[in-house]
Amino acid sequence: MRDLLMLGATLGMVPMALMNGFVAFLLWVYATLLSPQVYLYGFMSGFRYVFVFSALALGALMLGRLKDKAKFLLDTPMLLLLLFVSHTLMSALLSYNSNPLVAFRLEVFIKGMALAIAVPFFVNSRWRIHLTMVTIVAGLGFHSVIDGLKMVVSGGSHIVYGIPNSSLSDNNLYALAMVMVLPLALYLAKYSELLLARWASLGVFGLCVMTVLGSNSRGGFVAMAILGVWYWVTSPRKIMSAVFVGIVAFGVVQFAPERWFDRIETIKEADQDGSFLGRVAAWKVSLNIANDHPIFGAGFDATQVRTIWDQYKKTPNIIDIDIPEAIAYKAAHSNYFQVLGNSGYVGLLLFLSLMASAFVTRWKIKALAERRPVENAWALDLSTAINLSLVAFMAGGAAVSLAYFELVYLQIILLSIILRLLQEQAKEPLTATVNVTQQGVVHV
Repeated sequence: MRDLLMLGATLGMVPMALMNGFVAFLLWVYATLLSPQVYLYGFMSGFRYVFVFSALALGALMLGRLKDKAKFLLDTPMLLLLLFVSHTLMSALLSYNSNPLVAFRLEVFIKGMALAIAVPFFVNSRWRIHLTMVTIVAGLGFHSVIDGLKMVVSGGSHIVYGIPNSSLSDNNLYALAMVMVLPLALYLAKYSELLLARWASLGVFGLCVMTVLGSNSRGGFVAMAILGVWYWVTSPRKIMSAVFVGIVAFGVVQFAPERWFDRIETIKEADQDGSFLGRVAAWKVSLNIANDHPIFGAGFDATQVRTIWDQYKKTPNIIDIDIPEAIAYKAAHSNYFQVLGNSGYVGLLLFLSLMASAFVTRWKIKALAERRPVENAWALDLSTAINLSLVAFMAGGAAVSLAYFELVYLQIILLSIILRLLQEQAKEPLTATVNVTQQGVVHV
């Protein structure tokens, strides 16, 4: 039945994508984040949704059938993204010891980065930015609706494992992605005109929190806690933001299952926890790989290759730990060590520079938005929401391997597009009248 419904939906979406390149782009984003095939078990489970919609979007772009196509945006974040992608590809091609995981990871990496690089061609107005945000929250939020409702109806006994056969297949990765959605959902709750859309966004927010609780992820808890603190620190309304964070914290305490509290309690004994010691071991191996191959590293998921792990686990470095034989080869369990082992010190420098560029862009947006605070309140609020999402990624990413998550790079480029819109607006003379609709809602 699901496959028949999906077939009908696809037959309806493909013609829309053919008629409008921007619609094809939105469907590309939606299919990437939703991974619809994981909910299907019949003949539609093998359909390549991302490939079809990306081909339609890029085809419309190359054939000149994209309405209001924007110019390519070559600013500092885009330049850093191109350098990071190029260097990572070189690291994959020059992978050490015939890394067998490169072939699989390479396709996933290229698809995700192609989406981020293509964004400036399709998104060139506030309206399109808003629709892109709706698509992002709808795509990832769909998973939280499913798992969050299961948590509610089961009284907290439902265990969240992640999205099979996707970049969020692990409960920790999944929890981090759900935390990243939280500030985006709040933005939509404030700036969508329809009351139903606002309540839907708030519902996604609440169910994302429930999904994080159901995941039993300590990294998800840390990311959510840091997100709350950063939200309060950056908010101009300290009392209101403190009340909101307090309400969310109270809800977490009231609705979290007992097993979640038991899991969080283990953070105190991290140095005695086998899972944590395994992470430290992976960090040590990643550092040794980078020390031996500082320019290009050893390719994708290098620490998950037995021969590479065995070669570098005994070499001493500043991470003073003897890796026991019981700890086998495993993921890097850190965005930073993941990139370090995969692409060397050069790759890590580019990765950190790209993350830093997002915060610089947000600072520039804030400076421009304050010149016309009523008109550009949306730009400041959205850039802040994206900033918060990236803060969650960087904080939670210290303990999970999600360095190439496409949403991160898509958001960084969206910040650049917001800045470009404000820079173009700054060239126009200030007018005495302001369109009131610009300060608040967007029709959707």
